[in-house]
Amino acid sequence: MLQVADAHLHSNPIRGFGAKVIAEKFKQAGGWFMALVSLSPTAYNLEPPSLESYIKAIDLHILECRRARESKIKVMCISGFHPADVDKLIDYYGLKPLEVLNLAYRVIDEIASRVKEGLLDGIGEVGRQHYKTSSVRILVSEYILEKAIALSRDLNIPVHMHLEQEGEATVHLVDIVASRLGAYKHKLLFHHADPKVIVEASKRGYPSSIAGIPKLIEYAITNLNAIFMFESDYLDDPKRPGVVAYPWVMAENIIRIAREHLELEEKLYKINVDNIIKLYGIE
Repeated sequence: MLQVADAHLHSNPIRGFGAKVIAEKFKQAGGWFMALVSLSPTAYNLEPPSLESYIKAIDLHILECRRARESKIKVMCISGFHPADVDKLIDYYGLKPLEVLNLAYRVIDEIASRVKEGLLDGIGEVGRQHYKTSSVRILVSEYILEKAIALSRDLNIPVHMHLEQEGEATVHLVDIVASRLGAYKHKLLFHHADPKVIVEASKRGYPSSIAGIPKLIEYAITNLNAIFMFESDYLDDPKRPGVVAYPWVMAENIIRIAREHLELEEKLYKINVDNIIKLYGIE
């Protein structure tokens, strides 16, 4: 039977199920791999946001990854500095743009240190806001993204990029930076990408992940000849149940659709296994 990968999801042991429960449910539904991505400190009730609270959030997330691995599935542990945090820190906590940038750089350095220690496997989410905001905030987010891409090159690790969905323009902007920095394109993931971004990214050798909801699963399987994976982008927040998708329900839907399209067995294996192995260097 096809085994399913979840290319991007979150867990919250403070407010939600937590990683162990999620991993167990996912495995029972046919899951073999998950990329578990940290949340912002405020999601864990760690306030006010500071270097100390980010470090606590990172270390809590590392513990969550360990708990998920108890279910005997493959887990990649990812932590970052979400572009929405840039706006949150300015709007709600009164930081200036350069103060946010300096904080983010220190947080990314902490993440890099834990990658070197073997505690984390990559950086994410980082990127640009997908909503309207001021130019200086987008600039701060872009500098954070560039630092992450440089570390991806130096440490040979994946980066989950949260970006606007503007097709060729979105991909071209990343490609300019990646080329200038000499980054490994196959390590830079366009997270939660729409089909236009996925196609443009794949043309240039970048992988993407698409939301694992039924209509997009079927569309992607039958229409996209590109480098992509499925993601639940699950938030594990009881106030937003099932957003974006439950990982175990996503797995069930992928397996169901696979049974309806037996001619696509090889393609589904590539999506759920081969593309994951290439991005993460799994042996």
